[in-house]
Amino acid sequence: MSVGLGAWHPHKMGDNSLQVRDAEKTALKFETPSLAPNAAPGDQPGGRAPVSENRKRLVFVIAHLGPGGAQRVAVNAANALVERGIDLHVILVGENKNVYRLDPRITLHAVGSKDPVVTEPEADEVEAKREQHKDKSAPLAGPLALARKLLPHGTFRGAISRYVLTPVFFAAGLSRRTLWLRGKIKSIEPDAVLSFLTQTNILTVLATRGLKTHTVISERNDPRLQRHRPRVEFLRKFVYRRADVVTANSRGALTALEAFVPQEKLAFLPNPLAMPASIEAMRLDAPTIITVGRLVEQKGLDVLLAAWAKAAPKLPGWRLAMVGDGPLRGELETLARTLGVGDSVDWYGHLSDPFPLVRAAKFFVLTSRYEGTPNALLEAMACGLPGIVSDASPGPCELMGENESAGLIVPVENADATATAIVKLASDEPLRQRLSAGALDHAREHEAEQALGVWLKLLRCE
Repeated sequence: MSVGLGAWHPHKMGDNSLQVRDAEKTALKFETPSLAPNAAPGDQPGGRAPVSENRKRLVFVIAHLGPGGAQRVAVNAANALVERGIDLHVILVGENKNVYRLDPRITLHAVGSKDPVVTEPEADEVEAKREQHKDKSAPLAGPLALARKLLPHGTFRGAISRYVLTPVFFAAGLSRRTLWLRGKIKSIEPDAVLSFLTQTNILTVLATRGLKTHTVISERNDPRLQRHRPRVEFLRKFVYRRADVVTANSRGALTALEAFVPQEKLAFLPNPLAMPASIEAMRLDAPTIITVGRLVEQKGLDVLLAAWAKAAPKLPGWRLAMVGDGPLRGELETLARTLGVGDSVDWYGHLSDPFPLVRAAKFFVLTSRYEGTPNALLEAMACGLPGIVSDASPGPCELMGENESAGLIVPVENADATATAIVKLASDEPLRQRLSAGALDHAREHEAEQALGVWLKLLRCE
């Protein structure tokens, strides 16, 4: 076997039959995500120990190990499963880049320079739309560009390109990638395969058809609101039902998946909670509200800044901490200055270890336009922070509890309601203490021992 380090590109519950089994004796050890150097493409030889005949062998398939919530979940789970004695392989189906630390006992397979890279990256709705509306005069590459040059200009050429050439070349590329992935999986001969995110899920189900392996796929967002290109939406509805198990990280997402997946194939797969051993907290000079996440339109940070502009005058001395990076950083900083709150907002960028800052904050605010089960919110709750979340998607609302026992729920896109909730929570310390206890309680379902029991059961590795 071979060992390599590589990755891809982009950054930061079930029915009674799926109850978590008893904790096993083997302790779980999660690694806090940290920056790791890139490695050469493809698999590289290493000193992997021989695998016992009776060890379970798993394959994770994911687009990349760049910054992102699904990527953190995959790495945390992979490291914990290896600690339990699983022979684990991770197949990356895109560009070679890596920002998370994988246990060296994991075999990582990355595409080489001549391998078929996944050409349509998993992206949130806004980033996908921005890609589609980029400068159309930019040169195209490959056979599609050549075909367009040969066609006559005008509406006819556009119609042929859109309705004939693009689907043909998409299908050809999908076939190549499917065959490549199928070959990788066949060579590993795993007991089970688990994939992450919509497009990689589609690819994995197609690649494992007819193979004697248990195929589990994982939705990590809100399928009601996260939209992909029409061909991807069509394939998802057609292909997902062919998987052995279709999972989601919120019960509300499972309900949405019932529209095109048989209910008996659906299962809740909780995000394993990865907490560092350290309990260090940063020293802050002012009471601080915090949000952690990628600076993209999905996160609704423009709404948060508008809410903060309304709340800040009522909270003298308080500050808002923005942790994360992304394409909208410049726009958001400009918006903060325009709203008159530039001096009370701290921009921390991406932090490889945000926990000391999170522990020092008073509460967490999440104004997302859609979510699965956000790791940042879950980790903040495990640090004892109450939350304020939008009601756009079921995942964050589930974490707040039916009676808002862990935090406050506000209408999505509503800066006034968010501002009111911020002032209420900032001004009422007994309320924060009560919600803090609820946050800790709700986070326990995602603790490593509990969550990994569900993963092992669904992957038939008990």
